[in-house]
Amino acid sequence: NPSFFGHTSSLFAFKVSEVNLSQAIEVINSHPGVSHNYLRNHEFNLWFILVVPPYKNLLEEAEELFIKSRAKDYLYLPIVKVFKIAAIFNLEDQNSEVNSEEIHQGENFYNFTERDIKFVKILQTPLPLVSEPFKELAKLISCKEEEIFEWLLRMKEKGGLRRYAGLFKHQRLGFKKNVMVAWKVNEERLEEIGKALSKYSFITHCYLRKSYPHWPYNIYTMCHFKEREKIEEIAQEIGIKDYLPLETVKELKKIRLQLFYN
Repeated sequence: NPSFFGHTSSLFAFKVSEVNLSQAIEVINSHPGVSHNYLRNHEFNLWFILVVPPYKNLLEEAEELFIKSRAKDYLYLPIVKVFKIAAIFNLEDQNSEVNSEEIHQGENFYNFTERDIKFVKILQTPLPLVSEPFKELAKLISCKEEEIFEWLLRMKEKGGLRRYAGLFKHQRLGFKKNVMVAWKVNEERLEEIGKALSKYSFITHCYLRKSYPHWPYNIYTMCHFKEREKIEEIAQEIGIKDYLPLETVKELKKIRLQLFYN
């Protein structure tokens, strides 16, 4: 959980001209705090997640990327509230219930130690493909395997660990159409719509984000479909007319989020 360890992060969208697109992609992808970067079908065409450690300023880092990429404009879209964050695919394509207790936003700052940093750095790397991978990790940081498990359990209890799990490449599971949808929702319906959208199994992420007069969209969902999109059907079911489907034209960068990078 980045915020638990003093990190700040946000979604950003840059508006970049075609002539500067290659340079902008190179600039953004080279930043160690950028974990995801996508080319989308909109004038705001580069959408990426940026995370910075406690000793850096998020907006200053974003501004530097903005200048170096020669972008024309950008959107700063931090999370206001999490409705759903669980990349769990229902292969039978049925709706699923969301257990909100599994979502821990971790807004309380934790007084972490150098030992905590050491554990975070080693555990955010891919597990070695051996029969006892945690023993191998323990050797690298000169501790016992049991200490790793104890630390993971303690972080789970405190809110520093959301989950520790294997990840599938959803494209290989047949989910080839990936669309971010930005919804314009009246304030009095935010809770209702956030919870309603979270019940769809093909929606893996649902957030309330910062909006602006020139950019009124406030709820964002990540949708994954095997065949046809169902966005129009969803919009009719929840009674929302103003929404913006942002299709993934190309995945430019996708790595594990790195905390305490140099």
